Amino acid sequence: MSKKRVLVVCMFDSIHSARWLRQFENQSLEFLLFPSSPHRQVHPELVRLLSDSQSANFRLVLLSRYFALPLWVLDKFANNFFRGSLLKAAVRRFEPSVVHSLELQNAGYVALRGLSAGKPKGLKLLATNWGSDIFWFQRFPKHKAKLEKLFQVADMYSAECERDIVLARNLGFTGQAMPVIPNAGGFSEADFAIPRLNPSERKTIALKGYHGWVGRAKVSLDAVREMSEDLQGHEIIVYSANRSVLKLAKQISKQTGLEIKAFGKGAMSHKQVLEMFAKSKIYVGLSESDGISTSMLEAMAMGAIPVQTSTACCDEWFGDSGVAVHEITVPAVKNAIREGLKLAENPANAERNLETIQARASAEMVKKIALTFYD
Repeated sequence: MSKKRVLVVCMFDSIHSARWLRQFENQSLEFLLFPSSPHRQVHPELVRLLSDSQSANFRLVLLSRYFALPLWVLDKFANNFFRGSLLKAAVRRFEPSVVHSLELQNAGYVALRGLSAGKPKGLKLLATNWGSDIFWFQRFPKHKAKLEKLFQVADMYSAECERDIVLARNLGFTGQAMPVIPNAGGFSEADFAIPRLNPSERKTIALKGYHGWVGRAKVSLDAVREMSEDLQGHEIIVYSANRSVLKLAKQISKQTGLEIKAFGKGAMSHKQVLEMFAKSKIYVGLSESDGISTSMLEAMAMGAIPVQTSTACCDEWFGDSGVAVHEITVPAVKNAIREGLKLAENPANAERNLETIQARASAEMVKKIALTFYD
């Protein structure tokens, strides 16, 4: 009996792609991976997956890093003509039963171009939403038009929250909505086994350091600067920080005397991030748009009270045991941090968040649902 074939259009350098795919190790599926964006390297976890997988067969359509970038630039002016043509050829040769685009603005648009002239009989297109793919991009007319066309072609759609399924329906999607699960997989037993400090022992505040496109880490740091007297005795850790955020963190530490440690993007491993949350009172993540926010889930799993902008799907995950930030302003963030620190004093809040993650985001449960996506 031949294996079911799945062609996955994804970012080769993304840990999120690797985490999704590793759920299908040793399954009776055959994967062909097609790059959706320029990549300087294949993510190490994906490299391991390609070399270690046994009964699941993973292969790459590897556009080299020297070829991928100029092709991507050309497609900016050619509406994905070149990569769309290559994808169409890959579909003819590989004969998959499912084409799965992991993310919409790169993978989804390439899949749209490759399949818009007509899908082979029996072929299904599964479009997966990452973070800001609809919530943010639907406000731009050119992107909204592409999203509407994509949803005319897509047979199935997966998202990390019910909000985005509603948004997809509003954009014309009439196909099958898949169960809502974290796109990056769930938490393993090893993750849950990481030692977590008791609330009374925690002295750390974790800040997500993204700033630029939709991230707003500098607002977090400005709030910390203004409430520095209240935060004396705390350790502030800024992670996944942009260069300008690293500079600002150093400046504020010097001005206020606060102990601020800042780490650039990729400087901390996944385990180190979890260990950081396991000793943090609160986690602060500000963004103009997001999906489920993997960092928020990690914080909840490790006992750090989440302080998260409501532009993410946080309201679907915590009620009174976290703080939803409704305005990305320094006064609003200061109030949210104070509220988060107050919630952290009650161990029941951290326990409630952990129970939510165990019930809805364990690796075993998420994998069980993910395995149904290609049926």
